[in-house]
Amino acid sequence: MVLYLLRDNRTPGSETIEAAFVWSFTVFEFLFLAFFLYITLTKKSNKRALLIGSSIFGVTAFLNLFANIKGAKNIEVFDTIPVTVSALTLIIFCIVYLFEKIQSPEIEFIYAGSNFWIIIGIMIYFSGTFFLFLQYSELTDKEQESFWIINWFCILLKNILFAIAFYLPSDKSQSSISKQDLDISLLRELD
Repeated sequence: MVLYLLRDNRTPGSETIEAAFVWSFTVFEFLFLAFFLYITLTKKSNKRALLIGSSIFGVTAFLNLFANIKGAKNIEVFDTIPVTVSALTLIIFCIVYLFEKIQSPEIEFIYAGSNFWIIIGIMIYFSGTFFLFLQYSELTDKEQESFWIINWFCILLKNILFAIAFYLPSDKSQSSISKQDLDISLLRELD
């Protein structure tokens, strides 16, 4: 509803408000996903690198907002530069997470944990929409409408993978079940 009112050309300054609204969504989406990656990464060096990447994103996002609102004659509502930097940073650190998981000597399967499915969902969404978001401002309105189906498809895939993650039992319940099974098997051996 808010975006509909903002897209109404009769509202003065609506493009500026809409650009700030879209920008804030991009920033909060990145911060939320980067925080999730930060708590799932295990190595301190990877966490520091994520903080550096997040700082680069933050500087890019603020400079782009300032240049878009103050410096440009035509305000770009869709902020392609911060979205692209966000996508690159998140894709890189999703790969870093998967690399960490491959290197860890755990017995369980990587896809048994919910973090795996969330990371894969993030990676598929941003990988699938990377070039769309990169070139979005260069497309005509008709091309934007026809290519936007790529975004909807990637959102659908991401949401399916997130649903799988939410459907899986939490890691705590898995460890308690396996501990109970271990205790029962030890008791049987003692008899």
